[in-house]
Amino acid sequence: MHTSSSVPEREAAQSGAAQNAQEANRPVVLGERSLWLLALVRLLTGWLWFQQLFWKMPPDFTGLHRYVVEESTATFLPGYAFIIQHVFLTHFLLLGAFTWSAELLVALLLLLGVFSRLGALLSTILALQLYVGLSAAPGEWYWTYGMLVLLSLALLAVPTGRRLGLDQWLSVRLASAKAPRVRRVLRALV
Repeated sequence: MHTSSSVPEREAAQSGAAQNAQEANRPVVLGERSLWLLALVRLLTGWLWFQQLFWKMPPDFTGLHRYVVEESTATFLPGYAFIIQHVFLTHFLLLGAFTWSAELLVALLLLLGVFSRLGALLSTILALQLYVGLSAAPGEWYWTYGMLVLLSLALLAVPTGRRLGLDQWLSVRLASAKAPRVRRVLRALV
């Protein structure tokens, strides 16, 4: 068995290995199909948040109260139950108004595809709160909230509003904005 190779063969093998390493480290670029699919995921996630508004309607947010009480007994985070019982439940109408408004904002941003990354960020924060508060509750499947967090993070990572959304129009307008700092911040949110 012949194990030695000539210098040109070794150099060619090393060059091929270097080329493979470069290809493996090249950034992944999503194709149009992937972007359209993620835009559909964004729309469905926005619809999920919109649909969840109707069982906790203002002015009394009755449906929400039961879940906040359940969070105060089922959370896995030490100290969170105290905050729920002594802050959130004592100011429940304010909490209800904030929760309902935040979920409406997330739904509108994701459904319209306007500042969709901001919508995904808010969705992530709300989903994390649900995970912390309800994932250990009896009768709840903890992966429900975990998957909602992961779904929101995926929408945060990709500019999904640039397909089937107003971010496509907005990103072009922001590219020509005069104030560079404001432009950078706003472009990060679309």
